[in-house]
Amino acid sequence: MYVDFSELFHQSSKDRSGEGRVKIPLDPAAWPKEWTEIEYKAYPRFPKVPLAGEDPSGDLWDAIRGRASQRDFTARPLPLRDISLLLKYSCGTFAGTRRAQPSGGGRYPIEAYPLIFVGSDGIPSGVYHYNVREHALDSLWERAFTESDAAELFTYPWAQQASLALVLTAVFRRNQAKYGERGYRQILIEAGAIVQNVYLVSQRLGIKCCAIDGVVEPAIEKLIDVDGVSESVLTSIVLG
Repeated sequence: MYVDFSELFHQSSKDRSGEGRVKIPLDPAAWPKEWTEIEYKAYPRFPKVPLAGEDPSGDLWDAIRGRASQRDFTARPLPLRDISLLLKYSCGTFAGTRRAQPSGGGRYPIEAYPLIFVGSDGIPSGVYHYNVREHALDSLWERAFTESDAAELFTYPWAQQASLALVLTAVFRRNQAKYGERGYRQILIEAGAIVQNVYLVSQRLGIKCCAIDGVVEPAIEKLIDVDGVSESVLTSIVLG
């Protein structure tokens, strides 16, 4: 009997409790030492080739240097233009089918769902899907979000002050029909590339963002109306 271990892993690693599978104290002072120390690998006995050169200047270099997770959100609406740029330059298309992120085999399994917590005249609060081909937002459900609504989706209190959350899902068959279980690795790599793009574009636009792992996947999957098996949540980023 064939068992798809990638599906088994993905389903068994979901947070179904709403309290976080890993209990991490909100106060960093309570964290053990190994959570706070950065480790480096080195080969002291081997010769070294010094890497030198003056740091370049420009938008890309400045964005990489300034990239950071920031959680002090203001619960203010983001301009529609910023949301448009954020989506296009993180996972949108250029010159036909070419996209902002690399994708194993050009299968593009990732779908993006903006949850607009704080709406504006240009875009009401609600649940949206990023229509890549048309560079447009499919309005799935216009609705208000309260802080308690956000708390049912994300386990960290600071997420409740975000302007929007960008939920990334995977349609697994797009990769795995070609690459089998190994396609799962490619899906995760692609999601990581999109997250980095979101960070860089956000830094350039002056938007605070933070990738968040405290996510109640079943609640979000119900909200965006995906089955959680053939298409399921991979990760989310909150912005504001």
